Amino acid sequence: DFTEWRRAKKVQIIPNMTQTVNSNNGIKKNSNHIISIGRLAYQKGFDRLINAWNLVKQKHPNWFLDIYGDDGVLKSEIEQQIKELNLKNEIKIHSPTNEITRKYQESAFYVMSSRYEGWGLVLVEAMSCGLPCIAFDCPYGPSDIIEHGVNGLLVKDGDIEGLANAICWMIEHEEERKQMGLAAKETSKKYAPEIIMKQWDELFKELVKQ
Repeated sequence: DFTEWRRAKKVQIIPNMTQTVNSNNGIKKNSNHIISIGRLAYQKGFDRLINAWNLVKQKHPNWFLDIYGDDGVLKSEIEQQIKELNLKNEIKIHSPTNEITRKYQESAFYVMSSRYEGWGLVLVEAMSCGLPCIAFDCPYGPSDIIEHGVNGLLVKDGDIEGLANAICWMIEHEEERKQMGLAAKETSKKYAPEIIMKQWDELFKELVKQ
């Protein structure tokens, strides 16, 4: 997003912050559930994720996708898509929950299918729970947070087959998935409040001097 503000005299990037969660450092034992979170709206691209899951199911019918979202404008369309693709047993739409941290920790990894993002705080939240992440390389944010092959996987934006392949790879490579979970946990520490608030503090002090 920085390039969109290139005409401004001065631009400084300060990301959002999140708490690091005490978890099992990304080592998910016996979990065959994948999680995704967001409003049931066009932006979040759940229709793309469902189409990708239709391909994943052919290789891994014993894996499941949990989507946590509100009663968005596309809820009925998303539910109809799941029904038409015969994925009702594999994909569940859940209401928002106050226990989302526990849901992260019960999952093997996180998938983001958004068409665009303001940044992607949910990726950092998932990483703080030790989850490696898969995301479309959409504008803006995922490529700033995910280091491809280190703490997750980036997929060409809109490449449904590519997203399915990335999900299958993560399912099939348990040891690599665990190592990515450890790396994801480390990544999330960069967004701890004490680090991000220091950047704000320094910015305000600099502005006051001017």
